[in-house]
Amino acid sequence: MDRKDKRGILLALSGFSMFSIGDLLIKFLAEDGFAPQEIAFYLQLFFLPMLLLLSPWLGGINAALRTKNLGLHLARSLCGVLIFFMMITGFDRLGLAMSYTLIFAGPFFATVLSALFLKDKVGRYRWITLATGFIGILVVLRPSTDNLDPTALGILLAAFLFAVTTILARRIGEHEPLLAFSLFGSVVSMTVFAGLTFWDGEANIPVGRQWGLLALIGAFHVTGSLMTARAFSMTETALVAPFHYVQLLWGTLFGVLIFSTVPDVWTALGASIIVMSGLFLIYREYVRHRMLTAGVTSHGGFGQD
Repeated sequence: MDRKDKRGILLALSGFSMFSIGDLLIKFLAEDGFAPQEIAFYLQLFFLPMLLLLSPWLGGINAALRTKNLGLHLARSLCGVLIFFMMITGFDRLGLAMSYTLIFAGPFFATVLSALFLKDKVGRYRWITLATGFIGILVVLRPSTDNLDPTALGILLAAFLFAVTTILARRIGEHEPLLAFSLFGSVVSMTVFAGLTFWDGEANIPVGRQWGLLALIGAFHVTGSLMTARAFSMTETALVAPFHYVQLLWGTLFGVLIFSTVPDVWTALGASIIVMSGLFLIYREYVRHRMLTAGVTSHGGFGQD
């Protein structure tokens, strides 16, 4: 595993952790009676200005607007709108841990799509690892025709769309200004969610601490968005995507410590399978890197002889 891969993994771990903290605060707002589209719109009132303030360090507004990948950015933005709406709904109705578990089908979808459309080489160990993680999700859900919830199906769709956004990020490439990956999504989200929030004239207006929560969520999500966008644009999707699983650990921890929700045996078993599959992937990448390095060193030595 080279330095670039390690940096991508670190960015992914940090970014997904930032999202988890922001998502916890979103759940508090949902419990206050705010609809998903309202939360999303008010978040953009903080998210977009934060991006603009940071723009000089993220590539600059002019460079972002001169992008040659506008169509890809807009497609990615529309996927983001749907993902955000369905995830907020899931946090409110299913809770953090279950919502995260369902969205973790995303790395499996992402790996399949990267192999099909980006021609990434996905070895047997990666396939086994990702398939094992997906089995862990099924253990948690224990799906049957009797307990299929529309909200759960919506989050599975969000997982697929998440995979699509990772492929689009790779298509755009790491040389695109970092600002562009979030700027277009923020503008599109604000436009769409403003229409959904105010069309009937009965929107909830935040008060007091709710504005503070929105500001904090915006800060965590801006940071998470920038970190994960860069991670997926600079590193192979199949390597970075499994680190999305760190959110399961956060969701479970928040559930136990804050909401007094202790996972049942099946949830704990499934979560363990998911986490172990991710750790095994890291181990395999380390072994693979050592083998490649040893091979190059040996080849160089023979050449000198």
